[in-house]
Amino acid sequence: MSWLIPMSGPALEPLELVASEDGLVVGRHEQCPIRLPADAEQVSRQHARFRYDGEHWRLQDLGSRWGTFVSGVRLQPNVEMPIRDGDLIRIAPWTFTLSPTPRKRGLHLKEDTGQTIVRAVSEKTVQPLADNLLHLLLESTSKIHSSTSEQELADNVIDAAVRGTGLQNAVVLKPVDGLKSFEIMATRLSPQAQDAPAYYSRSLINTAAAGSVAEVSSGSGGDFSQSLVQMNVSAAICVPLMLGASAAAFLYLDSRGSTLQTLRPNAAAFCVGLSRMASLALANLKRVEIEKRQTQMNAELNAAAAAQRWIMPKREQTFGPLKTLGESKPGQYVGGDFFDIIPLTHGKLAITVGDVSGKGVSASVLMTATQGFLHAAIEESEAPGAAVTKLNRFVAPRRPSSRFVTLWAGVLDPQKGTISYVDAAHSYAVLKKADGTIQQLSEGDGLPLGVMEDGVYTAIEVPFAPGDQLVVVSDGIIEQPSGQSTRDLREQFEVEGVRAVLAKSPDDPVKELFAAVFGHASSEQLADDATAVWVSFAR
Repeated sequence: MSWLIPMSGPALEPLELVASEDGLVVGRHEQCPIRLPADAEQVSRQHARFRYDGEHWRLQDLGSRWGTFVSGVRLQPNVEMPIRDGDLIRIAPWTFTLSPTPRKRGLHLKEDTGQTIVRAVSEKTVQPLADNLLHLLLESTSKIHSSTSEQELADNVIDAAVRGTGLQNAVVLKPVDGLKSFEIMATRLSPQAQDAPAYYSRSLINTAAAGSVAEVSSGSGGDFSQSLVQMNVSAAICVPLMLGASAAAFLYLDSRGSTLQTLRPNAAAFCVGLSRMASLALANLKRVEIEKRQTQMNAELNAAAAAQRWIMPKREQTFGPLKTLGESKPGQYVGGDFFDIIPLTHGKLAITVGDVSGKGVSASVLMTATQGFLHAAIEESEAPGAAVTKLNRFVAPRRPSSRFVTLWAGVLDPQKGTISYVDAAHSYAVLKKADGTIQQLSEGDGLPLGVMEDGVYTAIEVPFAPGDQLVVVSDGIIEQPSGQSTRDLREQFEVEGVRAVLAKSPDDPVKELFAAVFGHASSEQLADDATAVWVSFAR
């Protein structure tokens, strides 16, 4: 469980994220698990999807019109991105941060709204920089842009700000709960201010949050906060570090603990330039970080996909009167689909199709272990009930709490003319009889593997005669949504789609089935791993 905490935008309570097998779609549509207000015109009906892979949250933009941004970087449509606590997630007009709690703890500011006259500074309201400050700003550029971490950037920005403004106390504050509480990223205090209590003006930060440098000085006229006077603060300035339209951090400087002084001439203009330069450097750091995450994720997924391909059986095989076709295609991310075709004694043949819940490398690892154990168990017993029961005892104590396995496992016996099968919450097996009738095989015990460690699975036996065909698919085929958006959520392929393909009696049912799914999706990039196995019994 995690939370999306609104950092900016219209008033909104923190949004709870609870892990779900299908992920959590955020948008304006009434059926979205995370529904944003209907009048938020920049939010698409189905804007983005959050998905928990058992270890990390991932975020995917669903082709939204206005885009989804992570720390100022726009996500590519339909490509997942790992996100971490503290990331700024922009779904206009809101900016959220990911948090393990609904309210983060941090430094809280005293309320001085209405007590302090704050001046918002922009390029239009300041005088050109004096030569010495322009030289300092240019000198600082290289150091700031060479920062390799946010901590180093904060230290370098403080160094430039202290030299340019003359104020000796500086701190970089990172908002962690809107503008309610803050984390201190870096700080520098004069010797006189070491023992002085910290005081930061909420009015100053609120003004800077809009994207402008904000300043207050006792020599600038107007009312001056009594609280600041009591803290012996005669001048203060707040510089926002922006990521897109959101303030990701604030550089706060003041004269606390020192003799009364005003800001240096051109200090505000210097800070305007510093704000833009530091914001650009922060955006570059975030972009590099996002690219590294994407590269790491792709490397992990490619390695997992290669391992999956290695353990899959050949696409086309013949065992006496039984001919098989089997294929598994990856979705947008590595999942837990697997299938196996296992020759047994006396001409019998075992067919297994399974799916580990969740996506990513952890699901792929559990899939590999499950397939290997099941292969050995079926070869040993040649009885699907006994093999699946043994597999369940293997999986149950080892699976993470967020993982389970659905499975269809059958043994085809051409001599007896039967299929003996176990359906552990998989339910996607279809039998086409020689006379052309098509039926969906009934569910068996129904419970996924790993849910009950002492579960016992009993096989169901049905006739399987010459001329019959068996098709077993995964939910990636059944639940593939259509590529055409409608007023309601997109229609799925369903078992009826499988029946329609079988009814055409194609020479290669697996090829035709995937072609039909691609056509339904309007893309060869499927939403989930998709697997199909076909077995025919020659006359």
